[in-house]
Amino acid sequence: MTLALLSANAAKPNFVVIMADDMGYNATSAYGGWLKTPHLDRMAREGMRFTDYHSSGVVCSPTRAGLLTGRYQERAGVPGVINADPKVPDHHRGLWPSEHTFPELLTQAGYTSAIFGKWHLGYRKKFNPMHHGFNEFRGFVSGNIDYISHYDRMEVYDWWDGLKPVEEEGYSTHLVTRHALRFIDENKSRPFCLYVAHEAVHSPFQGPASPIQRGPKKNRR
Repeated sequence: MTLALLSANAAKPNFVVIMADDMGYNATSAYGGWLKTPHLDRMAREGMRFTDYHSSGVVCSPTRAGLLTGRYQERAGVPGVINADPKVPDHHRGLWPSEHTFPELLTQAGYTSAIFGKWHLGYRKKFNPMHHGFNEFRGFVSGNIDYISHYDRMEVYDWWDGLKPVEEEGYSTHLVTRHALRFIDENKSRPFCLYVAHEAVHSPFQGPASPIQRGPKKNRR
């Protein structure tokens, strides 16, 4: 995860929180890893690089609940991974609407907030990011989707604009980045908080030109 502060003014800096899914911290060149990440390296040089940190969760949903609320995930209603299968009890869990999140607090301070990418804190609409302080949401509520067709592992289409499913063609990594850049451009003159929750590098492992693995157009070979 990367946190960047883009100063709108001295009193109210802008926040950009970038989440890379399932990527170990020591994989990047900023931490001596084999993946060349020159832009992250520059952010590390010019900003702050953490060398000792801890998380209350080791998998998707609990980690995100802790990040958004600052509380132990069990206290926020997300003790484990929220499962994509409706037959599994954990499918019906979600981040309780009564929880306070950092975008809610920033909204009270005059910020506008957005999330683009992976939510994974509840499938039901009552758990949607729009009910947790975000003014804009474009992405998916599942743990992972086909990067190209946007179907989850249960073969359910999962791409949202706020509270409504929406058809949008494109590779999910590119779409998340594109919406994030648009949001920054549209709100650069006011205080904003941006949560960029990338699906990458989580499975399914697909590049922009990879075969579709899920949905009605999947490559059945």
